[in-house]
Amino acid sequence: MKKGFFVRLIVCGVLVSLGFGALVVKLFIIQIRDQERLAAYADRQLRRTLRVRAKRGDILDDRGRPLAVSMDALSLYANPREVKNPAMVSRRLSGILGLPSAKLNKKLRRRGSYVWLKRKLTPEQKDQVAALKEPGLGFVTESRRFYPKREMASSLLGFVGIDEIGLAGVELARDSDMKGKPGRVRIEQDARGRSIHPEATVVAQSDPGADIRLTVDEVIQYIVEKELTLQLERSGARRAIGVMVEPATGRILSMATVPGYNPNTYGRYKPERWRQDAVQSIYEPGSTFKIITVAAYLDSGGKLSKGYFAENGRFPIGRSRFVLRDHKKFGWLTAESVIVNSSNIGTYKMAMDVGAQGVYRIARRFGFGSKTGIDFPGEAKGILRPVKRWSSTSLASISMGQEIGVTPLQMVMAVAAVANGGLMNSPRIVEAVEKNGRLQKRTVAPPPKRVISVLNARKLRGILRKVVTHGTGASAEVLGYGAAGKTGTAQKAEPGIRGYSKENFITSFVGFIPYKNPRIALLVVFDEGKIRGAAWGSTIAAPVWKRIAWQTMRYLRVPPEGARVIILQDEIFPSGRSVRAERVSFGERAFRMVQRVREVLHDRPIYPSQRERAR
Repeated sequence: MKKGFFVRLIVCGVLVSLGFGALVVKLFIIQIRDQERLAAYADRQLRRTLRVRAKRGDILDDRGRPLAVSMDALSLYANPREVKNPAMVSRRLSGILGLPSAKLNKKLRRRGSYVWLKRKLTPEQKDQVAALKEPGLGFVTESRRFYPKREMASSLLGFVGIDEIGLAGVELARDSDMKGKPGRVRIEQDARGRSIHPEATVVAQSDPGADIRLTVDEVIQYIVEKELTLQLERSGARRAIGVMVEPATGRILSMATVPGYNPNTYGRYKPERWRQDAVQSIYEPGSTFKIITVAAYLDSGGKLSKGYFAENGRFPIGRSRFVLRDHKKFGWLTAESVIVNSSNIGTYKMAMDVGAQGVYRIARRFGFGSKTGIDFPGEAKGILRPVKRWSSTSLASISMGQEIGVTPLQMVMAVAAVANGGLMNSPRIVEAVEKNGRLQKRTVAPPPKRVISVLNARKLRGILRKVVTHGTGASAEVLGYGAAGKTGTAQKAEPGIRGYSKENFITSFVGFIPYKNPRIALLVVFDEGKIRGAAWGSTIAAPVWKRIAWQTMRYLRVPPEGARVIILQDEIFPSGRSVRAERVSFGERAFRMVQRVREVLHDRPIYPSQRERAR
């Protein structure tokens, strides 16, 4: 009896000891071995950490004026476990947020403890949501992109998505510099997922992104877009492109495609409106490419005094049915007058003297058929087929700017090389990267490459000057400055049509100003359109080029040739603001004083009147 009792007692003791032993082991595992892991697991259940994107850097023009900025905006989230009546809350939020109530109701009924309802609320929406005082709703401060100039430079700047990631233009090209370092906020909740603290706790502060300073000037960009838009409306063209660069440096002062779009509401526009055609699209340049043909002619040792018979305006090419035609019946022309009068037949005969390889070699040297290397996404390299793939009529077509595809940027950079004495610069759109007002990195362009000799560049500049004074570019002349350039009218190749359209044309003018000391090189291109029933580069593009060039010279304070230059004393305006003395032309003194008074009083530049633009 006693023996059985002791056996049971021992067994019970062993079992109890084993139980306590197991408990001790379990406590050891929980409290010591797995303490950090279990504590982190509990922390994940009670707290939720969210990434908050840093404030995106601004985009500035070359004088520091904002083109794209980021502002604080509140985003609305919800904890579905705390929302008592999802159907009623969704109906109330629908009218405020502009979202379907069914979509909101679906989100509020999810099993999770966190869901976004809408990102980047307006101040009015935030106040209306806060007035509801519904449990389970909260706000997180984020950053919202804003483009104060709306459509201006839209295809250049691009836009960002809802998460502040660049999707097009400069926003995409420089996304890594502008996006900054994200921060973290923590939301605390109980076992049921209900928020303990209504406001988020900042765990790590975000580091704002850097600002991007462009080479583009806001006022020049406005001038270009304004004049392109006016001519677009007059001519009925589909689109217009304008690119302006500094010949000496390759800095891009303006890059415009109209019509543009509003980046603040980019989703309302078709994707083709987002494209920057100056870089991402190609076109057949027409007679503006004759600049490259004559460059090849001069490089091969050709003489400008050599005569060419222009066949009275009609010249069949070999045994093919291809016939070269001129806009007038020309007879004998010198090589120089061939370009001045834009004779297709004469240009082809000059190209025959050079040979296909010579024309191709110079075209490649000027950068056609390859990318310029500009810091911009989606750059097209154009179309320039190797000579072995040319047909019997390719030399004739290419010499006058057909059967070749170029980007507007390639074309204006080629003319800029002629203007600066034969040096090809790399185009630059970004001047510097700045942070907190301090320079972080300045864009350094590679050294320029010589494409033609100084002597040949001087001869070519003289030809382009005569195009304006005695040839097809007369409507581009800017009195007092001396313009030089070349018109272009190219038949348009359209899908579904064999050959070229007889109704639609690409008209353009490219040149530089002033002639003696070029400050800008400018190209304007119009896709289709007619004025008084005609479509010529001299009637559509050249007048626009003139107006843009004239206003730009005034804005840059370039005195006209022969003007008497004096030094003005400091001018004190009623506001107390002083303008330091500077050198200006005597003939512009009154204009400058009136202009400055208006700029000071109204804090904006003025532009020529409608009557001045008409002149």
